[in-house]
Amino acid sequence: MKAFRRSLVALGVAATLPVMLLAAVAVFYLLRLERAQLRSATLVQAEQIVQLADARASRDLAVLEVLSASVCGACDDFVQTTRRVLANNADWARVTVFDARSGRSLQNIDASQAYDGPSSLQHAEMVGLVAATNTARIGPVERIPEPVLWIYTPVDEKGELRYVLGAAIRTDVFQTILTAVVPHTVTAALVDSRGEFVARSIDHERYVGAPASSSMQEAIGNAPSGFYVARSSDGQEHHSAYHTSERFGWSAHLALPARLIKVPSTWSVAVAALAGLGAVLHAGILVILVLRDMAERRRTEEAIRQAQKMEAVGQLTGGIAHDFNNLLTAIIGNLDLIKARTKENEQLQRLAVNALDAARRGAKLAGQLLAFSRTQRMKMRRIDLRQLLSGMSGLLAQSVGPSVKVEIDIHPEARTVVSDANQLELALLNLAVNARDAMKGSGTLSIRARPVRDVDPSLPPDDYVELAVSDTGMGMSEEVRARAIEPFFTTKPAGEGTGLGLSQVYGVVRESGGTLLIDSEPGRGTTIRLILRSGSDLADSPLTQPHATQPIQTSGAESQIRVLVVDDDRLVRRFMAESLRSLGYQVTEAADGNAALEQLRTDAYDLLIVDFAMPGMNGVEVARVGRELRPSLRTLIVSGYADTNALENAIGAQPQLRKPFNVAELQAAVKNLLESEHR
Repeated sequence: MKAFRRSLVALGVAATLPVMLLAAVAVFYLLRLERAQLRSATLVQAEQIVQLADARASRDLAVLEVLSASVCGACDDFVQTTRRVLANNADWARVTVFDARSGRSLQNIDASQAYDGPSSLQHAEMVGLVAATNTARIGPVERIPEPVLWIYTPVDEKGELRYVLGAAIRTDVFQTILTAVVPHTVTAALVDSRGEFVARSIDHERYVGAPASSSMQEAIGNAPSGFYVARSSDGQEHHSAYHTSERFGWSAHLALPARLIKVPSTWSVAVAALAGLGAVLHAGILVILVLRDMAERRRTEEAIRQAQKMEAVGQLTGGIAHDFNNLLTAIIGNLDLIKARTKENEQLQRLAVNALDAARRGAKLAGQLLAFSRTQRMKMRRIDLRQLLSGMSGLLAQSVGPSVKVEIDIHPEARTVVSDANQLELALLNLAVNARDAMKGSGTLSIRARPVRDVDPSLPPDDYVELAVSDTGMGMSEEVRARAIEPFFTTKPAGEGTGLGLSQVYGVVRESGGTLLIDSEPGRGTTIRLILRSGSDLADSPLTQPHATQPIQTSGAESQIRVLVVDDDRLVRRFMAESLRSLGYQVTEAADGNAALEQLRTDAYDLLIVDFAMPGMNGVEVARVGRELRPSLRTLIVSGYADTNALENAIGAQPQLRKPFNVAELQAAVKNLLESEHR
């Protein structure tokens, strides 16, 4: 019997030995794979930092190029325009006009008195390089007194390069990019093409403007991206990933402690040794731990990929907005004209009204897409919750499905709130979809509003409305509830959630002057409470009044007004011209800025209506030259341009009309502009 038992033990040991060896080999491979994935994820983060820095620099260069169109030596118009740009761009410290030939500073315009006095940096080399290549460039870091990064653009005046316009951008914006992308445990840096620090996530003030280490500069010179090993000032070894911008030549560096790279290799050897000694239990624990750690890393990488996809979608929606808004303007405008000219044909009237409703839903969808891309500034206005929820009831029902019962209860004293309508609508849709998933597609979704006051100590005393979205789902644990609004945190399987829905809702509520609270227990459902400022005491304003839907009665004086309509889109131009002619105005059309200026040189006009984004000269440039030719000329800028901030920085306080619009809105904008000139 004992021999039999020994045989059984030997057989068991013999049977488990190959299993242990296979487990050891598997763990060895998985740890090596973990190291490779960590390096790959770090390289992705470095590339993301470069892309964000490129986007920020490109945006600032675009604003500077628009500003360069108004350079005219020391004239007051340029100074006033520059001060408006500085006021609208809080990260700009100084704008300087340089002589293109000598590189000498001709004029400094500072954002505050803290920067009075000439620049301490010799700009002649960069100014000469910009003038020689006639190309915008990024310059060096300077302290005036805080660290700033210089950007330059050539100024073409009547075919001659006479000036170079420079702007000093505070480097804090690039430090913000670093800290937003990488965790606090990772040291990240942005190094310019000269090998000097532009930003650093740790000790920013100490390192900015200083030369990078020799290991950094050597790595940049060897390849545009990759990994290198370096030692910090305290002798600690780091493995750094870096990526270089093809456009601006700067590079992002992320330093990982050497232990994060070496530990997987060390553990693989330890596991092999333990496997040789027969530590089956230890090997199994290690495999479980490794697989769990790899799963967490895979979720993080998936979240990064999903975030990049969402960023790409946002950029795409913003990029096509101009053409889409032009298309909707032509559709809505021409349908409006058809409707006005077929009043006696009931069937055509009905068809035109149906088509107009569909086109306006398209315009609403475009606004929601732009709100998602976050290229539009939030427009705070008084919102009627009953009207908002009534308008989105169909979309809400489609989003949650037929098995979810939707209950809506709006208290009479909590009917209005202050927020952005498109953003609030998207926030409610996000919460509805989350509730549907928590209820597994079946249950009750409740949306209730009631007046509250002093509901949260972080909010100033005021009247608020609590907009509560409740579900009958599985609820949240305390751990999940505490992390629910963190970006990229999600309890859904990989590929089914980005972890950004609730964090976006929180961002919308905070920007609206409120807050977000979560009540939830496992098995008892979840209630998301949006605390928003009440709009009951807010008087109607142009932002809260409905858009014009019916043309205003004409007075007969329109026949004396000469209007020049400029738009590169033939359909939009034709719609505006036909609409204004039908209202009695004398209208002339022009397809671009040059054609418009030719018309202004030969004929006198009372009003110029010009599109902002056109090939060649944009609408602001056409308006500026037009006023030089005709000082009494009044101008109205129309635009479907998506980036609200960039548009407002370029246009300033000039009157504008956003696409899409109908005949009544066009007439109202023209009438208000003409009447304002006489007041």
